[in-house]
This record gives sequence, structure tokens and C-alpha cells, in this order.
Amino acid sequence: MKTVLGFIDEAFRQIPETDKSYKFKMQLVSEVTERANELTHRGIKDEKVIEDLIISEHPDIKGEFESVLREEKRAKRRRHLVALNILGTVVFCLAVLVAFFIHLFKVDNGLSWIILIAGAFALSAYYTFIGCRRFIKKRGIIFHITTRLQLAFTIMLAFALAFFIMLFKFNIIHSWLMFPAGAIAVLACDGLFAHFSHQRFAVFMYLAYIPLAAAILYVILAIAGIVTWQTGWLIIPVALIIDAVIIAVRLLIGKKENEEVEEDSVWNAD
Repeated sequence: MKTVLGFIDEAFRQIPETDKSYKFKMQLVSEVTERANELTHRGIKDEKVIEDLIISEHPDIKGEFESVLREEKRAKRRRHLVALNILGTVVFCLAVLVAFFIHLFKVDNGLSWIILIAGAFALSAYYTFIGCRRFIKKRGIIFHITTRLQLAFTIMLAFALAFFIMLFKFNIIHSWLMFPAGAIAVLACDGLFAHFSHQRFAVFMYLAYIPLAAAILYVILAIAGIVTWQTGWLIIPVALIIDAVIIAVRLLIGKKENEEVEEDSVWNAD
């Protein structure tokens, strides 16, 4: 093991002496010692072979140490970010409550509770944004489902806020249409999320969401008087035509990709 220990000592001459570098060096010495014992128990008796194998497993000790430092910095930043988010959430909630009570006692027009809904929407939108960003790096199914549910909840909360403002502030008759409109927005955003997160079966979501959104849109437009019940239903067959176009385009793309693969196979065979 003298050669391995000398190799380690030589590598650490390029690394500044600190508590972290000393700790890393001791850990590395312990690891290579255990590795040498493991190789010996496997039946390798030649010490030079063992030393060469261990050295080949650690070609860049300085790079390993720098990688450990980077990971520690990332972990520290993550802890700080979590603490900052918790503190920010508490401060924001307190600010929303203060604004609510100030409006309640100063204005007293019966709309103070809208401040609470607006605060809940802002908080939900912020954490939805964080969740969508992290999903790019994290592919766990539980995280994926949670993020999509959070996205749907945030969208519906926004439309609920719009409903309350339209109904109680402006007294708009068909304010409740914000809820089916929110359902359309949920379908659209969920489909876009599946597309940009590169879900394998995103196309099937489009095929299911487009007719469903068209049916809801038909009801909204008919109730609002924008289209008649007798003619507005044509929106649904138009959605089915869009589905058919999507299927045809996907089939053409798939056929072209298969032809390119076959051409590559023939070229490689030649």
C-alpha cells in the first residue's frame, strides 16, 4: 500500500491544507484500505496488481475533492433556500392577514375575504413554479403527480378568485362560468406540461383533452349567448377533426422515423 499512499500524498500536495481536505484525505485512505482488503479476499495476491487497480480507480483525486466541495455547497444552498422559503412564506402569510384585518376594519365592504383568496393564489402559484422547475431534474412518479395536481389547483384557485371578484365586486350574472373556463385552462396547461416535460404518452392526453375542452367550451359559449345551442355543438366535431389531424401527423412522423432507421441500418450493414 506504500505506492497508493504515496500517490495520495502526491495528489494532496496540489490541494490547500484545510480541515475539509484533511477529512477527505483520511476518508480516502480508509476507503482504499478497505478496497485493498476486499481485493485480497477475492484472491488477488499480487500487491502491485492491487495497487495499480486502486490507483486506476482514483485517477483525479483533486477533481474528486473539488466535486465533494461543490456538492457540499449545493447542499448548503438548498438548506438556505428551504429556510428562506419557510421564512418568506411565514412573512407573506402574516402580511396577508394584516392586510385582511386592515381592510376588514377600515373599509368593511364585505370583500375583505378576497384578500385571503388572492394571498392563497399567490402562494400556490409560487410553489407551483418551484415544483415545475424541479420536475425537469426529478423524474419520480410521486413528484410528477404532485406537481400536476398543484398546477391544477393553482389554476382553479385563480379562476375562483376571478369568480368572486366578478360576482361580488361587479355583480356579473354568469360569473360561475369561470369554473368551467378554469377546467379548460387546467386541461390546456396539463397538456402543455406533459409536452414540455417530455412525457411518453403526452399525445394521448391531447387526444382526450381536446374534445373534452371543446364540449365544455360549447356549454360556456351557449350559456353566455355567444353561440346558439343548435349550432354551437359543431365545436365538438371540429375538435374530433383536430384529433384526427394530430393522429395523421403522428403516424407520418413515425413512418418517416422508421424509414430513417431502416436507411441507417442498411448503410451500416454495407
